[in-house]
Amino acid sequence: MKEKEIIKIVKDRFKTINKLPHKIIRDFDTDDIHDFRVEIKKLRAFLRLLDTEKEIEGPLIPRLLKTFYGYVGIIRNIQLHRHSIFKYITDYKIEEPKEYIQILDEEKSYWEKEAAELMIDNSFKDNEDEILKQLPQKLEKSTIKKLVEKKLDELKEQLNNIKDDNAIHTVRKILKDILYNRDFINHDDLPKPISKEEDLKLLTTQLGDFRDKCIQLEFLSDEYLNKVLDENEKHILLKMKEQLLREKQIMIEQFSPIFKNILSKL
Repeated sequence: MKEKEIIKIVKDRFKTINKLPHKIIRDFDTDDIHDFRVEIKKLRAFLRLLDTEKEIEGPLIPRLLKTFYGYVGIIRNIQLHRHSIFKYITDYKIEEPKEYIQILDEEKSYWEKEAAELMIDNSFKDNEDEILKQLPQKLEKSTIKKLVEKKLDELKEQLNNIKDDNAIHTVRKILKDILYNRDFINHDDLPKPISKEEDLKLLTTQLGDFRDKCIQLEFLSDEYLNKVLDENEKHILLKMKEQLLREKQIMIEQFSPIFKNILSKL
């Protein structure tokens, strides 16, 4: 890949990235936040590829971009958790846990304010220029192959030692990097279970659902539940937590044969 192609890919990513922040801080739409975060992940995956060709100084994603990405990520997590609560109370015809919802809404408002203030008189143009200045003049096929080998070694290491949720999350991140760089990768270099785009997309989506389940459980940790004074509300939330834990365990069991199959081909 030549320098012109590399620059075009980065600039195309930033076209979308630069459009979304001011749209996001207008109403913090869940889909807009999702689109923004996906673009950052795709950019980061491509920069990891370029970093293998020529080391990029400092963090791959500059501070301002990374901070806004983090803030809106927290907001989206709260939005998704809030949605799951209302689905749960509707499905089981339970009274709304108003005190708990208020706790979530106050936290969401705090991060919305932080995100909005961060973007006052700010844009990601400097971040874009900073990245463009450091791009390599070319990207060799041998470099791409080298990164794929590295990612598959990391994947093998994780799959050999799945002890906790973080290991599963790391597996997802590795597979996402491969998915986002798939257009540049020789598919013959990938093990069969993840060589087809539809298989890789399906698995990363399932792993994303697992991650969402883990995040919901974080919002039902003692840090949050201890703030709820209404015992009836707390009882409802603990019941919901029990159900989420059961669903999470089922997902882990479903991943086991999939992971074993991938590992056997690595």
